Amino acid sequence: MRTQSSYSSSASLFQGLAADIFGTDLKVQIAGLPEKKAYAVWSEITKELSALDKTFNRSNPQSEVSLLNTSKVEIETSDTMKEALNLCESYFIQTKCLFDISKGEDKEIDFDGFVKGYALRRIGLILKAGKVKDAFVNFGGISMMALGKHPYGDCWTFTLEHPETEDEIKEFELRGECLSISGNTSDLSGHIINPLTHKVFEAPRLCAVSSKDPLDAEILAMVLLIADEKQVKEMSYNFKGVQSEFFDL
Repeated sequence: MRTQSSYSSSASLFQGLAADIFGTDLKVQIAGLPEKKAYAVWSEITKELSALDKTFNRSNPQSEVSLLNTSKVEIETSDTMKEALNLCESYFIQTKCLFDISKGEDKEIDFDGFVKGYALRRIGLILKAGKVKDAFVNFGGISMMALGKHPYGDCWTFTLEHPETEDEIKEFELRGECLSISGNTSDLSGHIINPLTHKVFEAPRLCAVSSKDPLDAEILAMVLLIADEKQVKEMSYNFKGVQSEFFDL
């Protein structure tokens, strides 16, 4: 993970970048804090990201998830890993078995599709502890969290673009909510197979989900792409205050 940052005194706006984290880049904007305080909050965020990377990065053979997948015996897990596994089990039940972190014949654990939303939850706690009222955290245009508003507007905005043509699809105005984007195009998630029906979705499509909870948003953005009408109705009782929108490409 590589980081860089800057601060604009005229706008009281801090901007930070953490490159190559969870397969994408994280951009953070914090408005309304003095420079020293903003950098202190950024320091806490980067420490948290580094710790989460050591836990969930499957490409690192020494990460906790890699050791879990390769160990021949039961090993002691960290509190963070225990919490993540419990959350994933809960989402597995709430999504009618559509969200599953066990992959392949060997049932290896893969937290892709979970870790960005989980990281946003943790970052949200850091922002709250730092008394940040206005901020925007964006994981590569895939998962994002908005607090308050931009210093030059009444909200934060995100423009969803076509993954191939880069044409604008929709501009979202975010006010104290989280947004997650998933799709079955090659530029996002590849073809998605419904684990219950084994149906392959060939038509390119995007799903955008907004929620107060960034983890709910990330998981549902993937799950709603593969759920049938009955599953969507059953899941609606488990997730309140969630809005979804589909875009055929």
